[in-house]
Amino acid sequence: MGLMKAGSRSDFALPDAELAPPSLTDPDPAIRRRAVQGLAADAEGAVETLVWLLRSEADRSVRAAAFSALADCGSLEAAQATAGLLTEDDPALRNGALEALSAMPDAATAMLEPLGHHADPDVRSFAVLLAAGLHRAEACDWLIALAAREDEPNVAAHLAEALGSTGAPGAVAGLEAIRARFAGSAYLAFAIDMALRRLGDG
Repeated sequence: MGLMKAGSRSDFALPDAELAPPSLTDPDPAIRRRAVQGLAADAEGAVETLVWLLRSEADRSVRAAAFSALADCGSLEAAQATAGLLTEDDPALRNGALEALSAMPDAATAMLEPLGHHADPDVRSFAVLLAAGLHRAEACDWLIALAAREDEPNVAAHLAEALGSTGAPGAVAGLEAIRARFAGSAYLAFAIDMALRRLGDG
């Protein structure tokens, strides 16, 4: 699900272009892809380089290889750097980051709390989508906790949809907390009713 970005760029430090291996700046995308695949053997040490490449890379196959290398790394550092891409203007880059995070569930679960406090509501919405796809008790607990404090309607709408699919005991309380906070929103009331119906049918 694509989201339009409304925030600022990430604060992650990245290497300068002139420090990147020449193969990563080669005009031929096939060579750049092979270079990324070569970095995958030591992705832990190449996280910053891979993210630098993703910020500037236009070829879909090279991007896919870089995201795959980050996901295979699966470290907290890789998750933090990948999450930084959720603030980018390019929807394909943000969606690729979300997919990569989903493929490293341990590290992604650890990222939910900081993402839930991000100033950009679009990033918080991405965090909700990520949590919903993890299918973990910790992620469900985080969704319920976020529902108790989230004040952005668009994020709350994503929360309602996510909570309706969790089946978690506290999901109903989370949904009712959203209803109380947005009592004047007919759209959110409908979304909450639909979520409650799904929970009742589960």
